[in-house]
Amino acid sequence: MKKAFIIGMAISFSATAFAAPGKMTTPERLAKFDKTSQEYFLDSNGNLKNASGKNAEKRYLEQAVRDLAPGKESKVVENALTDKEVLKNLVSITSVKKAADKIEDRAEAKELTDGAEGLASMIGDMHLAGKVPSRENTKEQTEVAVAAYNKMIRLGTQILTSFKGAERTSYVKVVTAFNARKGNGKTADENLIDAVMETQKVSKEKAIEILKKLKDCVA
Repeated sequence: MKKAFIIGMAISFSATAFAAPGKMTTPERLAKFDKTSQEYFLDSNGNLKNASGKNAEKRYLEQAVRDLAPGKESKVVENALTDKEVLKNLVSITSVKKAADKIEDRAEAKELTDGAEGLASMIGDMHLAGKVPSRENTKEQTEVAVAAYNKMIRLGTQILTSFKGAERTSYVKVVTAFNARKGNGKTADENLIDAVMETQKVSKEKAIEILKKLKDCVA
């Protein structure tokens, strides 16, 4: 690939492209920047452009993900390439992270950054979800939590790019709490249920109800 094209891509996929004129809301600006990012990385079929061998797009995407998951960017991109919905979500995540650098409201910027970093981490571990039997959840509870996990890594950034206020805050809190539990010896479904219980201050039964709603939601 020509060097000039890669330089052009890098410029377009930068925080400067987020600085939209006029009175656009943050969700509107995020959606616009996300669309630009999707067009640069993905072809009309939703595949990463020229995703074979040591192609420039794959390397550039890994570089973009490095800010989200330092040292794990290669695995995150590798996992995303196994599912078009996850790949699209990952591109959205990287655009949200970069856009956050240009948001004047620093509390809002941190919330978006936390959500993006949490989702990237979840994509990096998606191959582990549901692979180990839970020691504290029933089969049904495990299935619900794993399904909710899978839905989050496919549709999660819709909430980051389209929602605002309490809805987005609640979602980001769950993602952040979930990732804070990594490495504690528990399974993904156990940690996700615990994260919902903690952040929403609900019982386990109520947490399962919340996750059922999440797994059944549509795009």
